Amino acid sequence: MPLNPLFVQYELPTTSQAAIREFNDRYLAVLGAAIPNGWADTLGEVVPTDRPMVTFPLSQLRTYYRKTEGSESRFKKLVEKSFDVLTQEFDDGYEARLQDLFLQVFAYRNWQKAPSRFVTAEEQHRHLQIAAILDGTGSRAGAVGSANDPGGTGRTCVDGTNFFGSTHPANMTDATVASPVTGATTWSNYESSAKNVLGSLATGTTGTFQLDNLQAEVTNMKTGVLDENGLVMGANPDTILCPLDYEEPLINMLANARMISSVQSGTDGGIAAAALDNVYKGRFKVVGCKEFTTVSGSTADWYLVDSKMITSGVSPWISLRQTMPQSLALRVYDESTDYFRDTGNIKISSHIWYGFGLALPHAIRRIKGPTR
Repeated sequence: MPLNPLFVQYELPTTSQAAIREFNDRYLAVLGAAIPNGWADTLGEVVPTDRPMVTFPLSQLRTYYRKTEGSESRFKKLVEKSFDVLTQEFDDGYEARLQDLFLQVFAYRNWQKAPSRFVTAEEQHRHLQIAAILDGTGSRAGAVGSANDPGGTGRTCVDGTNFFGSTHPANMTDATVASPVTGATTWSNYESSAKNVLGSLATGTTGTFQLDNLQAEVTNMKTGVLDENGLVMGANPDTILCPLDYEEPLINMLANARMISSVQSGTDGGIAAAALDNVYKGRFKVVGCKEFTTVSGSTADWYLVDSKMITSGVSPWISLRQTMPQSLALRVYDESTDYFRDTGNIKISSHIWYGFGLALPHAIRRIKGPTR
């Protein structure tokens, strides 16, 4: 007699080994089909490894031609900087009353769904961890690792300064290297003065939207990021990361054909508002990050990202995934265990090993937003 449109009784498992074998098969199938597709995966780098720590070297090849004088050629030593990422172990698991799996369709269906939930939870774990080290947690007013983590403004990156900061050296191994255009030896990827991504006339996510703040920060990123020779690197943002509550207003703003802008009056020289063409229509991919903090007292920070630069290898963050034998990664407690003898339950525990670190600051710019 059918118990459910999807199953009949003879299709339910008859032993714990059968239930566990099906769980393992489904887990491996889902794991093999999983493709990283969230912002933390596509805008950073997921690196598989068999080691608990990986050192990432960064070469500073300062090649810059100058006029040859005399018979002596110029030579430089090859110099490297590096940073380490260490993995940690994380786990979660499911247990089920074996008799329920034998007799109850809904218990069996939940057991079948569990493998895909492990994989989904693993992807969510990567995003939450990257959001914490990048954007912070809570109000961001505490120390690194606390419930109010400041994120990238409080973490040192490979060049020895805070990942989001205004004193990144043009050359990480030679502090005397200066821009031949401006004379600057440092550059910034952080705007610490509050600016609403929806414009200076907006109040939170309401009011009159305009492009002035966005244009100013795009210009700052394009003209400010320096390479190891002190030359403008050519950062050109095409993606905006923002808190989830700002996503829809920002998408709608950028979809408008015309926008309110401040212009100088031709009669008395005063400033007036006028509707002008939206030059940013279709330019940016807006990503609302559900993992970014929206706690009262925090600021609605937003980020300009150059995904093309990231694709070329200038990754802002690393997700290090340590691969382990399946016997360690998926631990089974079947009928042979003392736990089953005491409880009548079987259980499966999934363990993952990950490390997360901020890498190169060149392809991303953080702008402090209005206080919530």
